[in-house]
Formats: sequence, structure tokens, C-alpha cells
Amino acid sequence: MNKKWKNEKSVLRKLQMHFTFQQDILRKIRHDAADASIVPSDIVRKIIGLPYVKVQRPRVGLSFNQDELAQLAEHYGLDAMDEAEIKRKVLEEVNKYYQEDKRS
Repeated sequence: MNKKWKNEKSVLRKLQMHFTFQQDILRKIRHDAADASIVPSDIVRKIIGLPYVKVQRPRVGLSFNQDELAQLAEHYGLDAMDEAEIKRKVLEEVNKYYQEDKRS
């Protein structure tokens, strides 16, 4: 078995556990993660003494169904099939929102 598949096999053996924290604890975990530029699960790994990897390129993943894509296309005056342009417009709108943010 080549090295690539050996690594894939070890990943398949990992056990994923989900934890439900109280809302105030979860908020603190998310805040600490944002401050440290890591994901919330890595804050927990850090707290319990397990290794973690700092995020190289932080991203936010969003999933859109076909109705939502159509709604966004209409909102931006675009064709619903033009996913790249819809993505660009969403990024532009969110950046603008936070650049004009008067909350702080």
C-alpha cells in the first residue's frame, strides 16, 4: 500500500465525537478560537492537551440550495448559474457590512 493510501486509512479510523456545551461556554470557545485564528474544535484540543494545527487560510463555508441561489441571483441581478459571480458579490457585501460596522 503506498504512503498516500496508508495516510487515508489512518484518517478513516478516527472517531468523531460531538459535544454540547452551555451557551456561555460555547461563546467563549468561539471567541477564543477567533482570537487565536484556530477553529473552535482546536481550542478544545488545546485545552485538553492534544495537538492542533493553526488555520492557514480561515474560511467560512456556506451551502446554498437551488432556491437560495435563485434568490441571491435575483438580489444581485445575476444569472443563478453564475456561481462565481454570486460568490464574489456575497464576499463583497459581507466585507462592506463589516467595514461600515458601527457596533464597536
